[in-house]
Amino acid sequence: MVINWRLLDNNPLISADHMALDEVLLASRSAGKCPNTLRFLQFSPRCALLGLHQAVELEIDEEYCRRESIEINRRITGGGAIFWGPSELGWEIYAGKDWLAGRNLDEVYKLLCEVMVKALADLGVKAMFRPRNDIQVGNRKICGTGGAELDKAFVFQCSLLVDFDVKSMVKVLKIPMEKISDKNISAVEDRVTWLKRELGQVPDMSKIKEVICAAFTSVMDMQFIRDELNSWEEALFREKRMYFHSPEWIYKVHLSTEAGEIKEACLKTPGGLIRVVVKTELMARVLKSVLISGDFFTHNPSVIFELEARLKDCPLEGDKIEEIIRSFFKAYPDQIPGVSAQDVESCVRSALR
Repeated sequence: MVINWRLLDNNPLISADHMALDEVLLASRSAGKCPNTLRFLQFSPRCALLGLHQAVELEIDEEYCRRESIEINRRITGGGAIFWGPSELGWEIYAGKDWLAGRNLDEVYKLLCEVMVKALADLGVKAMFRPRNDIQVGNRKICGTGGAELDKAFVFQCSLLVDFDVKSMVKVLKIPMEKISDKNISAVEDRVTWLKRELGQVPDMSKIKEVICAAFTSVMDMQFIRDELNSWEEALFREKRMYFHSPEWIYKVHLSTEAGEIKEACLKTPGGLIRVVVKTELMARVLKSVLISGDFFTHNPSVIFELEARLKDCPLEGDKIEEIIRSFFKAYPDQIPGVSAQDVESCVRSALR
């Protein structure tokens, strides 16, 4: 049975407005104020978007961004930092959990990735889904995905590289070498690809959107009715948008300026890269704070903040750190696919060493 979905296709927006709309639409769908929705995203000007758990100073070259008028903002979802040029295209779906029809989120996310694989094939690009959250052409990433939940709804996001500026991306993002070392790649530029590179030309943006919508219809029996934000969403957007412009949001995660020794470590796992930054007070023999970020996927991004809170002021001696991490993974099973308690323990201990 074909299911009608709302289609939102805004003109290019600044990064803060897009991030505010993400929160507004997820809240709207969770509260039953709107139907299931597909939204296309284009950004102007260029921007660097952090994952929810990342610190600007660890992931972004702020001076370069200021000099080149590149915006910095933060997503409501986890994962790694990404660079958006004016040619890139994103899409998101906002759906009620009742739409899952007994399927778990991992199954649905994989199916949504297959939609993008189908769309790329129809554009003339042979791609494949690579668990947990990449779509690749050969060994090069062409799409990234992510998602989050809120009560009765979830959002799934996909970004497609169309005519990508790799040189700017390398200058904007501080990419840990551990992220690419196991892929046997000689240069960061060889890690990604884009439509123009694969096709020799840039398809018309309206054509790309049309093909994506058709792939949804083919794979998932969805069809779309173009619409706008409703009055409830417009009001919430006006209320929320300034917060997403603010340093309070953009620098939500940051390294403390208090005294202490700061160390970091990275670990590649089946679920993606983990990056841990720890601050210790050696005289008191305690772990003062920890930041956990990376390009891993999590169904509920807020659980990472819960783990960081549990580890705050933890004694360095004994097995207390391991006990806290294992207890956390037991309390929140399957929230970070492909990442185990042992992975996090190993990365934290590596940083502490």
